[in-house]
Amino acid sequence: MKTSALFQNTISSFFLKRARTVKYCAVFAVYVLCAIGAWGTEYTWTGGGTDSNWTTENNWDISGYPRTGDTAIFTGNTEVTAVLDGNITISTIKTGTEGASKVTINTDGHSLTTTNFTVNAGATGSYNTTTVITGNGTLTVSGTATVSSGAEMNVNAANFSGTVTNNRTITCGDGAVTFGETTNSGRITCSTTSTVFNGAVTVLAGGTITGSTGTAEFRSTVTNSGTITGGAGEISFGSTLTNNGTVEGGSGKITFAQVTNNAAHTISGGDGGLLFSGITENAGTIKCSGGAVTFENTLTNSGTITGGSGSVTFGGNVTNDGKITASDGAVTFNGNVTNDGEINGSSGTITFSGTTDNSG
Repeated sequence: MKTSALFQNTISSFFLKRARTVKYCAVFAVYVLCAIGAWGTEYTWTGGGTDSNWTTENNWDISGYPRTGDTAIFTGNTEVTAVLDGNITISTIKTGTEGASKVTINTDGHSLTTTNFTVNAGATGSYNTTTVITGNGTLTVSGTATVSSGAEMNVNAANFSGTVTNNRTITCGDGAVTFGETTNSGRITCSTTSTVFNGAVTVLAGGTITGSTGTAEFRSTVTNSGTITGGAGEISFGSTLTNNGTVEGGSGKITFAQVTNNAAHTISGGDGGLLFSGITENAGTIKCSGGAVTFENTLTNSGTITGGSGSVTFGGNVTNDGKITASDGAVTFNGNVTNDGEINGSSGTITFSGTTDNSG
């Protein structure tokens, strides 16, 4: 009896250990499969198929085509076109990884969604790498979009909802384009339809953002050490603008919610005029032109404000320790004025409707 019981216990222990081993192996296998799925697969475009469709497997270096979790790479000194023949969602797109190239992705009415997009990825030296997103579809980048030095990105309709770093050129076409948080040391040309910057925008020295016929809207804070130029479309700054560079108006109106224009820096109006709807602090230069310029709220001026041929209206209270010079256009102060600086007239009229405390 004792021998039989010992044998049974030995057998039970053996199978119990085997079961545990199988369980651990199964768990490990699931972990490995999940990890592979999370990392995804890298596909490099070869263009070896009978067409240019994204889902044609012979167009890629390995079996299959890039989809959810995968990376699509366009490399070498080549000019290629890939056509979306369906909606595609992947992890990463890299173009221009080994030198000069032109990559055109024709969305053909479909959506291309990626977490990250890098133009001129991994290339060293100076390359002429251009990536063009065309067609009637939409590009969505939910993570990081980077345009490296020597690169250019042309987009039609795009949603960069994550972080954008532009060191060279982004040119927006005739579709709506949306940016998230943006750092720009290169050139961004706005869309002919609408361009919206939802996140904070930093324009570094030498960087430019140029308006077009479409509207451009900055919904968060803007720190400008470069140049922002208006076009025919209206430009609006919905939050605080800190200007350490140049803002130039065009034929479209520019609206500012709140402005700090620092010393030695300039905001210039164009024919479309300027509207300062919030508090304005000016230690630099504000130049008015042919369009009407209106300061609806409080103005503190320790710099220079120069009138143009258009009217200039100060709707709120003005504290002036700098210089305000009228030109051909009428200048009207509707609020109270505290002047410890200079207010000079020219051929245009100057009207004070509120109280004036003048010690300048």
